[in-house]
Amino acid sequence: MNISHLLLCTSLLAAPVCMAQDLTEPETEAPAAASQLPAFLAQKIAAGDFAGLQEELRSSLLAANEQTKSEQKLLQDPQYRHQLDIHELLRVTGPDNVKAVFSKSPQDAAFIKAFLQDPAWMELYLGAGLIPENSPQGLQILSDIWKTDGKSTDFRNYQSLATGIASVFSTGPMAGKLKTNSANSNPVRRYQIFKKLHQENKLHPGFIKLRPWEMRFVVGHTWDDKSYEWSNEHINLPWRRYTDACWAAPYTGNNFFGDTIQGPLFYVPWRDACSSAENTQAIGGVCGGLSYFGTMAAQAHGIPAYPVGQPGHCAYAVRVKRGAWKGGFGGPDGGMHNHIFGSEAPTSYLLMETVFADNARADQAYLWAAQARLNEAAGNRDKAIQAWEEALKQTPQHPFFRTELQRLLMEKEGMQPIDWYVYAKDALSHYKGNGFAAFNILKDVQNKFLMDIPSEDRITWFKDLHETIASTPTSWAVKFQPVLDSQSAFLTNPQEKAAYLETVLSTHLKTGDGTNFGQALEWAVKTFVENGQADVFSNAFAKVAQQMGDSGASGSAPDPKKLKEAYGKAIYATEMARSIPAFQTLSKAAASFSDANTSANTVNAAIPQGWKLVPADGMVRCSTTCQWDSPWDHINLLRPCGGSQHTDKEANPNVIVELKNGVNLAGLVVTKRNGNEDRMKKMEVSTSTDGATWFPLATTENMPKEWVITAPEGTKAKWIKVEAKNAQPEFMHLRHILVYEK
Repeated sequence: MNISHLLLCTSLLAAPVCMAQDLTEPETEAPAAASQLPAFLAQKIAAGDFAGLQEELRSSLLAANEQTKSEQKLLQDPQYRHQLDIHELLRVTGPDNVKAVFSKSPQDAAFIKAFLQDPAWMELYLGAGLIPENSPQGLQILSDIWKTDGKSTDFRNYQSLATGIASVFSTGPMAGKLKTNSANSNPVRRYQIFKKLHQENKLHPGFIKLRPWEMRFVVGHTWDDKSYEWSNEHINLPWRRYTDACWAAPYTGNNFFGDTIQGPLFYVPWRDACSSAENTQAIGGVCGGLSYFGTMAAQAHGIPAYPVGQPGHCAYAVRVKRGAWKGGFGGPDGGMHNHIFGSEAPTSYLLMETVFADNARADQAYLWAAQARLNEAAGNRDKAIQAWEEALKQTPQHPFFRTELQRLLMEKEGMQPIDWYVYAKDALSHYKGNGFAAFNILKDVQNKFLMDIPSEDRITWFKDLHETIASTPTSWAVKFQPVLDSQSAFLTNPQEKAAYLETVLSTHLKTGDGTNFGQALEWAVKTFVENGQADVFSNAFAKVAQQMGDSGASGSAPDPKKLKEAYGKAIYATEMARSIPAFQTLSKAAASFSDANTSANTVNAAIPQGWKLVPADGMVRCSTTCQWDSPWDHINLLRPCGGSQHTDKEANPNVIVELKNGVNLAGLVVTKRNGNEDRMKKMEVSTSTDGATWFPLATTENMPKEWVITAPEGTKAKWIKVEAKNAQPEFMHLRHILVYEK
């Protein structure tokens, strides 16, 4: 039984039992207590005079500031906090736009009155992740939901749900795709569906505790509302298996009538009869449809998820708890379709999870942000700067808040390069684990001081930034080259460039999983080796190799053992970075460490007539490495002379060959290395044209020493995966993966 059939059977199960680990944490602070507005403000609201209300609020708030002096103390006062919330709401929405909602009907007017009397709800709305850049529409959606359900006794329990729906339908990347009045997609109906599912105990128990910014990743699917109901009823899996839900639909590029997925007719025969989710489960699709199906399956059970774009592929991610997103169909890395602080996963969701990690601190930060904007509106920029600094004490990595602070600092007179340098060093200290976010937010700041400090201090600044980046979880999907290009533009002579290259390679060789190191090597190859400065690269790499010992030895000639070790780590890093140019360059440079005679042929099997060996101009990528591995010999797996690779112990170790160009595959020859050959018995070979979607080519229960595999007619491949299927973790070590084309 394949995985698709298995999950289809599993989908018939009842709703799963809750796992011990929740999606999110309970509230860490009770919502702000309501306060009674003074009569003169209440009268303005009742009359619909929101321009007058804004003026009165500003006067009242500034008078309180003048009298109390301590903004910290003021923000603890429920009445002041309530008025500040209304002032901020009017600022982001505009008094005329609030009045437009108010004037639409008596029911809409009642909503505005109720909303402005509820500071806790306003704070959920204002802190929903994105500054409400389309607040008029967001308020109207909230009003429509409130008119339907606002009088229910349990409505307060669903304010976060309502606010998340209003937020994602009005702001951010999904807003333009979600049609509020569509027959298939309606925010009020979506609210009612989720409330009903929750009351029927059909959602993850952590759902009701999600904040609006988290709700955006539950209720923001572009498929129709009916798909939520259908998916909740028919696709029921254990919580952590929603990363497999995509396989409950068949992978196919043609429907029952032969219409291609690339054309407009693929789903037409069933489009009006059932939901998009039901259509996809019945007919199937390729990576896009299956990833959207998997996303919907998770969201329909109250679990945050998002689709993610990758080169030539679509995948998705499912959130198993706060801060932890797991990939489905090849995710979670790539371009997030739904996002708050940028679309580049994992850096974007890591930043988002860090900013909102503590509910109480995030709420306090948004209050300070409202205070900062009040101060600036009153013309007091110094107090605005102080308030932004207070906001950033609560959430130091919030990109919107730091952007606002830096804008005011740049407008401030008297800031010297040394002041910017001190500011940048302090800001950087808060970004451990989010180094790419630090680079992005401090790009303009470093322009203020980099050319006015000594060159050695420039290198020190770059070193500090790279140490922060090196502490950041990353992947092949996060592009490191823009960082390196931006920084190298500030280097004025060859000596600085060489010192910079050495700093970058040394920092990322010592820290991280090798992905950044691999991309740095790729950049160095393009920047130096391919521009006639191979000696600069070689010298820098040799110095880095010398530093790999415990004492950080230095000298003119690198220790051959250390150099070999450094090349091994570097080549494996290029594999993790998926860089064919860097893999090829470093494999060539490290060829002297190999004992292979590249002119020899150690293949004993007869090669079928008409098979043509594909050149070894691609890349080999091993799932793991270990002390017995020889990365400098990975490339020789693609040559008749034979190479060498050795994974660590894994349940399913694998080696992936990425060809430089796709081929019409004729077949393969896969051979074992001598010694401990019984470790590799049950084996599977798969092919792919996108590097993510794999199709089985051959399997064996007892792999021979030389395994000759003939590909069916018409097989195309750019990626080939050889994988062991072990009952227990085991090593895998091969000598050949020879690829032949027709």
